[in-house]
Amino acid sequence: MPIPIGSKGQADFNQPIELMMDCHRRIENFLGVLRRVVDEYRDRELDPQARDALTTSLNYFRQAAPRHTEDEEQSLFPRMRKAEDAQVREVMAELGRLENDHRKMEAAHRRVDEIGRRWLDDGRLDSTTHAEIQSLLSEMSSAYAQHIRLEDEEVFVLASKVLGADALAAVGEEMKQRRMDDPGRPDSRCAQRRARELSKK
Repeated sequence: MPIPIGSKGQADFNQPIELMMDCHRRIENFLGVLRRVVDEYRDRELDPQARDALTTSLNYFRQAAPRHTEDEEQSLFPRMRKAEDAQVREVMAELGRLENDHRKMEAAHRRVDEIGRRWLDDGRLDSTTHAEIQSLLSEMSSAYAQHIRLEDEEVFVLASKVLGADALAAVGEEMKQRRMDDPGRPDSRCAQRRARELSKK
């Protein structure tokens, strides 16, 4: 089960909005990988390829995805709330909803991670637990689809319009600093790519 990670020509920290959208593509990718593993290994033991797919996806949501949430809630959303723009005021309620979505997804991911780690240890899941993780991932996919669409098509577009170059540069620097402070597993492909980007400065 191959796992495509990232894409050619990804944005860097000088393009923070585009980089956040890249993160959305990785979220969609790894969520899809989890769903494929769950669907394809319902009645059989995990093989090495499935173990690698499951481990990589769980690690992404445990280590990398929380930084994306921090990028939004600690760097982007506060600056948008300070912007003097009528459109921003209209979308303020949506920002609160997005933050509520983050809390719900965090709780769901904790349960998926717990089940996934047990699956890796045991090689198989009982039918009840398998049905639970399948249901969780289905609900998460629907929630993420709405959440990401709102951010990609409205919030991020608006941020690009109303935030000045200095504010966007500051968002990018804060995103970079988070990854310098917490680079994740040093042997991960994502961490290696980030290390190459950070070394260019």
